Amino acid sequence: MVLNTASAIISFYSKLEDRIAKFYEDQALNDKCSEVRETFLAFAEEGRKHRDAVLRAYREVITDAIETGFSFSGLQESDYEINTELMDDLSFFDILKKAIDVEEKSYKFCTDVSESSRALLADITHAFGWVANRKAKRKLILESLLDEQKNV
Repeated sequence: MVLNTASAIISFYSKLEDRIAKFYEDQALNDKCSEVRETFLAFAEEGRKHRDAVLRAYREVITDAIETGFSFSGLQESDYEINTELMDDLSFFDILKKAIDVEEKSYKFCTDVSESSRALLADITHAFGWVANRKAKRKLILESLLDEQKNV
């Protein structure tokens, strides 16, 4: 599916962030992840805040977007799909690798949307850019945890 309207972008992103939050909540309950339980729960809560900030920005600028005839181009939903389902037999190391993949793909989506909207939708550009920066920081946290596991 091509994501070529602000509505499609926001709908896809909202579902993406909900899946990511559920992924982290599910893993927080996993005994293998007990040492990062609080971090994963914080990531889930933060993801919902990201979603809400983007939705707020969208609601504030949607009239301007309609009036200018703005549309996105070149964004394919399949490029940003993430699989948040994990098999029970994955190790903590593999769960961390999966979490890094989730953050990388969601970061790419946010960055691409931010770039695509730069010409006309400054609030959307800013909101997605802010979320992308937060996701980059989360990825660094996860990579640090992964490095710790390599040294165990």
